[in-house]
Amino acid sequence: MKQEKIEQRKSIIKLHKKGKKQSEISYLLDIPQTVVSYWIRRHKETGNVEDKPRFGKKSFLTKEQIEEVKQFMLNNFPDRYGGESSGWTTKLAIAHIKKEYGVKYSMRRMQELMHILKLGLISPRSEAYYGSKLARDAFRAEFKKNWRQNIWVAPSSISTKRRFV
Repeated sequence: MKQEKIEQRKSIIKLHKKGKKQSEISYLLDIPQTVVSYWIRRHKETGNVEDKPRFGKKSFLTKEQIEEVKQFMLNNFPDRYGGESSGWTTKLAIAHIKKEYGVKYSMRRMQELMHILKLGLISPRSEAYYGSKLARDAFRAEFKKNWRQNIWVAPSSISTKRRFV
């Protein structure tokens, strides 16, 4: 993909040097005129059509490791409640990654990673709005004393249908 973009930018510069107008270049290459204008101006200033170096902190985990974490979290439940937990808390996920990969994430970054992994967040409520009394009691029993903690689960585990029992 990167090579295609560089070739497109070179084409913009070639057509501009041949005397084509920006609107004509835009039409011929089927790209917005603002993009054509940007790359012509950038080429005049720097003489380059390459991407600028990117700054910022690199990810602690590689893409392969992130995929491993995702598969592990989808297929395994944490050890709390004797392995009977329905999902991962943010703190448990941080502890797992630190243990397995030696990487310490902050709470907020771990939450962002959970969203990247497409895990859904369930916030416990004091009442199960669309459930019966039996469902509410089961819900409370699952969270025991830590019912205020949020947990992360696979999207397939989250029921979006209203149930009236």
